[in-house]
Amino acid sequence: MPTTSTSFRPLRDDVRDLIRERIIAGTHAPGTRLVERTIASDLGVSRIPVREALQALVLEGFAVDRDTRGIAVRAYEPGQIAELAEVGAALERVLVGQVVATVTDEGLVGLRAVLDEAQDAIDRGDLDAAVAANGRFHDALAALGEGTMAHEVLGTVSQRRRWLLAQHTDPAPIHAEHVALFDAIASGDADRARRITEDHARTTVENALRTRGPVS
Repeated sequence: MPTTSTSFRPLRDDVRDLIRERIIAGTHAPGTRLVERTIASDLGVSRIPVREALQALVLEGFAVDRDTRGIAVRAYEPGQIAELAEVGAALERVLVGQVVATVTDEGLVGLRAVLDEAQDAIDRGDLDAAVAANGRFHDALAALGEGTMAHEVLGTVSQRRRWLLAQHTDPAPIHAEHVALFDAIASGDADRARRITEDHARTTVENALRTRGPVS
C-alpha cells in the first residue's frame, strides 16, 4: 500500500481510490458491508485512513452509511441507474457535438486505438479486458473535449459512470455502438453522433439492469 512518504498524497486518498476501484470492478458488490477493521488488515494500514476513505466514498455516492449497520457499497435502484445513464448521456451528447467540430487526426488515432484494444479482447474472449477497454473509450472521448464546460461537468460524475459502464457481461454490442459513434465523429456527422450517444445510453441501462437484476 502506498504511503505519503512515497506518493506525496494523504494515505486516505490511496485507500479511497483502491476501494473505489474494487467497487467498480465488482470485487465489493452492491450491498456488501465495508468493514473498517477488515479492510485495514487487508491493506496493512491503520483504521484511521480507512475510516476517512469510507466517509469520502459515502460523499462520492459509492457507499452508504447505514447508521448502526455500518457502511456498505451503495446499491442503485433501477430508476437511479437509468437517471445516471441519462445524465451522462446528456453531457456526452453536448461534448460529442463539440468533438466533431474540433477533433484532430491525432485524436481520432487515439480513439481508434482504444476500439482496437476492445476488439482484440473480444476476439480473445477476455471479458474483463473488453469491458475495461469499452470503459476507456468513454474516457478517451471525454479527453477529446478537454477545456469545454461539458468535459468539466462530466468529470463530476465520471467515477460513477465508470461503475455504470462496467455493468455488462456482453461487450460486443457495446463495442459495436462505439465503432458506429467513432465513424460518425470521423465523418463529421454531429447529428448522427448525438443520436448514437442517446441510443447508447439506453443500451447501457439495459445491460446494467440485466447484470445487476433487482436491487433493494
